[in-house]
Amino acid sequence: MMTTENKFNLRVNTDIPQKIMVKSADIETIVGDLMQKLGAKQKLVLSGRFGISGQEPLTLEAIGKTLNITRERVRQIEADALNVLKKGEKSKETEELILTARDIVKEKGEIVAAKTFAEEVFEKYFGRRAKNDKEKYLVEILFSVVGLKKIKGNKELEDAWTSQDFDIKKFRNIAAGIEKIFDDSKKLFSDVDLLKKIDIASQAAAEEKIEPASSKLQRGEPEQILNYLEVSKKFGKNIFGQWGKAKWPLVSPRGVREKATLVLLNRQKPLHFREISQLIEKMGLSDKKVHPQTVHNELIRDKRFVLVGRGTYALREWGFEEGTVKDIIVSLIKAAGGFLAKDVIVKDVLKKRKVKKATIDVNLSDRKVFQKTKSGYQLK
Repeated sequence: MMTTENKFNLRVNTDIPQKIMVKSADIETIVGDLMQKLGAKQKLVLSGRFGISGQEPLTLEAIGKTLNITRERVRQIEADALNVLKKGEKSKETEELILTARDIVKEKGEIVAAKTFAEEVFEKYFGRRAKNDKEKYLVEILFSVVGLKKIKGNKELEDAWTSQDFDIKKFRNIAAGIEKIFDDSKKLFSDVDLLKKIDIASQAAAEEKIEPASSKLQRGEPEQILNYLEVSKKFGKNIFGQWGKAKWPLVSPRGVREKATLVLLNRQKPLHFREISQLIEKMGLSDKKVHPQTVHNELIRDKRFVLVGRGTYALREWGFEEGTVKDIIVSLIKAAGGFLAKDVIVKDVLKKRKVKKATIDVNLSDRKVFQKTKSGYQLK
């Protein structure tokens, strides 16, 4: 029998949780022992279908051509082989691994994205990541033995594994509720902020005695909500960990302008176009070289950006305005009714333009435009 051990040799009184033991048995041994019960043709079919023979998973047609049988016959052999594995006696390690997979699916709301499921099982059971694709394919055989169903990605969902208890109607209701939050706010949210927003929507619905889609998932199940976001194709997460609708430019940026917007939002301050081009590359927003002049040419033509200094850009939504410093001072004084104290002028100009205070003083000294008084400035 295969043995288990704690390879990290954690002390009994350590603060690190010790309930997840790192297993000495590897996935090839576990699945290999399980498949000993199968006939030669059954092993060949499962090996081909799950990609454990050193190649990518094969279609029913491909395996049928190799074995000179129909695709329907391949399907029958696969089903029979999995049925044998489901009913057959299993080692302690196999049972533990199966239980780990079941627990993860339940915690996630009975559905898990296929691209992450195998890795999550490896992390939780073996205490490590899968070494290669073959190990991921091997553990997927156990997913099928558990009775989980693999669904192929479509317009609604990513490739995923689901349990028999998965409720697609509940999933769609929750997705619709979250989509409404994004549509109403037109904002990106972090994990924490989005969960708070959903909680607020649920409370409001309870007070009004209605049940919006976003309230159908009770409090205390944040992991399920975030998992539904991962599985649904309606939503996406940008490189800064912010959720939004998958098609939004700030979630899946394609052009320089969207990438520059993300950089500015992340830094929360005006930046020179050369620095913006460097950060687009550094943050992994582009695989190609980003030329500073390209950034400058794109931003100067887009009304979402304001040139607030020599080559320095800010987002218009931050309150920055175009025009010379003198134009901005004139606009501020007019908006204030014809007079403003100097300290207020300086403070408000700095909110709209990135300039030195000395530059503001030089512009205020223009006696053809401004008249200095004891307490401030007015227009002539």
